[in-house]
Amino acid sequence: MNENAVISWASGVDPRVWQAVVAGAFLAAGWIFNGWQNRRAASRLRAEKLRDYHRAIYAEIGANLANLWDTAELEGYRDQLVERMREDPSFVPFIPIERHDTVFDALIADIHILPRQTIDPIVIYYAQLKSVAALAADMRADAYARMEPARRILMYQDYIAMKVQLLAFGRYANALIDAFSRGGKEAADEKAARINSRAEGPSDRSGE
Repeated sequence: MNENAVISWASGVDPRVWQAVVAGAFLAAGWIFNGWQNRRAASRLRAEKLRDYHRAIYAEIGANLANLWDTAELEGYRDQLVERMREDPSFVPFIPIERHDTVFDALIADIHILPRQTIDPIVIYYAQLKSVAALAADMRADAYARMEPARRILMYQDYIAMKVQLLAFGRYANALIDAFSRGGKEAADEKAARINSRAEGPSDRSGE
């Protein structure tokens, strides 16, 4: 169909048809634009929530890391108490109640918002934290005080070893959160690769 034929055909079309075509085109364009705006707004909201969640979790983990001291101090404190337990079989160390997962528990329903680079180390850290809390609860029970001294010592050594592991997991998680906040997924992947290339096992992933 040549140009003249097209013009002739178009001029013969009922104007109401053209009005409907134009209206439909504007409507379709509106749908596309509104859809783009909605996706953009959703993406922005998701990014804001991700930043807020990372900040909150980073702060909660950081606060607990400060309470944990470092590996040498934990192991030194362990050795002091173990020596006392051996010297005095009736001595039972005081195990405090600790709660360092309030923020995580509040965000657990939306944990899927976190990216692959940080969700795994964060979940591993908090799983270890809850295991430490469960063991601490057992050690606060009367059954622990009634144990043979040798068994109490072994259980206490396990408790400190789990805290040392928790320290490493927490440092690793916060190192990746920090890297992600500075440079996104690529930076977090690079940070994880550097840490893991130096580490011989999960306990070595301190993030330092």
